[in-house]
Amino acid sequence: MNRTRRETLGLVGGLAATVLGGCLAPGAGGDGGATTPTPRNGTDQGTPTDTENETPTRTPNRLPAGVKRVDAPPYDTEEPRCSGDGQNEDYDPLYLCANMPAEPSLAFDQRPARGTVFREEGLQFSPGDDSGGNGKQLYATLLTGPDDVDRLDDERDEIHAFVSETDFERRAVLVVQTGWGSGSILPHLKRIEATDTGIRAFGCYTRPCVYTADYTARTTVARFERPDALDSGVVSLTVDPSTRYNVATGEDVVTIDQSN
Repeated sequence: MNRTRRETLGLVGGLAATVLGGCLAPGAGGDGGATTPTPRNGTDQGTPTDTENETPTRTPNRLPAGVKRVDAPPYDTEEPRCSGDGQNEDYDPLYLCANMPAEPSLAFDQRPARGTVFREEGLQFSPGDDSGGNGKQLYATLLTGPDDVDRLDDERDEIHAFVSETDFERRAVLVVQTGWGSGSILPHLKRIEATDTGIRAFGCYTRPCVYTADYTARTTVARFERPDALDSGVVSLTVDPSTRYNVATGEDVVTIDQSN
């Protein structure tokens, strides 16, 4: 049966529905469960520049010059048909990444996770908070040494072990966290390029034909070959065929606001 791809998440913990994309699976679940997100900072509404002696010194969003918070992916995407019954053998849940170049890239491997992975940073759950969720949020950070393992939540055994096993002399870790919505729509990285000052990672959302109805943060943790310099990082994530979000590792939680 032909359907228009859509996701409609019902009220979860008093939150209004958030539109994402896909076909609803019979039965939610997964790590993180039904939760209420807590906004951690303000809304990104542009890139004003501070000045000192009339000379631009920095941009609050810390994205490199020429990189917008929201842009279009530089490649075409063919959206597959979802029958809604989960039986599409040819359906590719990574169709948003299908035409994205895979090279050049540093060698890396990644682990996806539903929910949060940090103790006190990034997107955080607060089950008793009924303030509502901002919907489209991103957070990215680099873990560059053994001490950074302590930033992780001890309860996330698989992620904690994955990061703990990192040889930080040869490798480093990039954590990308997005929210809020179905835990089956996860960030996925396809390539990580070395830059003059660090890395730029490119990826997309997984878009399964049938998705869960939980409401949670989503994470991927990528362990990558350490480049010569690692002072900064940028993540470019394609979230639908015409939209890509960009976030820098030096930022706090970023909220996307396209209403302006």
